[in-house]
Amino acid sequence: MSQNSHDTETFPAITTSRLVLRAMTPGDATELVRHFGNPAVAEYIASRPIRTLEQANEWLKWMGGFFAAEQAIRVAITLHDDTFIGCGGLYDWKRDAHYASLGYNIIPDYRGEGYSLEVVRALIDFGRNALKLNRIEAEVVQGNAAVQRVLEKLGFRQEGVLRQRLLKGGKYYDVCLMGLLLRDYAPALP
Repeated sequence: MSQNSHDTETFPAITTSRLVLRAMTPGDATELVRHFGNPAVAEYIASRPIRTLEQANEWLKWMGGFFAAEQAIRVAITLHDDTFIGCGGLYDWKRDAHYASLGYNIIPDYRGEGYSLEVVRALIDFGRNALKLNRIEAEVVQGNAAVQRVLEKLGFRQEGVLRQRLLKGGKYYDVCLMGLLLRDYAPALP
C-alpha cells in the first residue's frame, strides 16, 4: 500500500493491491445516489438515504469541509479502473486524543470478495501513519455480522453495546462499539 504524506488541503490517494481510496469529487454524485439509495447499503448505516443529485452534492460539500477542518476523511473506494464500489473513512477525529472512528460500506455486488478487509487495513494504516492515531473505534449496527467479523480479524474488540442507539424505519437497533488500540494491530492475512 502506498500513500502520500498527510496534507489537510487534499486527501492523498491510498493504493492497495486491488483498490484506490481517493478523495470524493463532484463526479461521484451519481454514484452516491445509486449507492446510498440502495436499501442493502442503507440497511446498516445511520445516515439518511441520498436520493437526488442535489442531496449528493450537498453531502459532498459537507464532507469536504471536515477533512480541511481536520475532523474527518471520507473516501471513494474504487477499483484501479476507477469503478466506484463504495465509500468509507475516518470520522470524529480527535487530534489531541489521537483517536477516530472508522466506517465504510461496499456496494452489494462487490461484497464477499475481500474488499472490506483491504479497505479497513488501508484506513487503519493511514490512521496510524498519517494521523498518528492511537485508537480507532467502529460502531456496528445489530445484525451486521459481516462487518463485525472483518473488524475482529484485524484486532478490534467488542467494548460494549449501545442499547437502542439507532432509530431506523420506526425500529430501534442496538449498536456494538468496537475498539482497536493500534499497538495491538497486526494486519491479518486474507
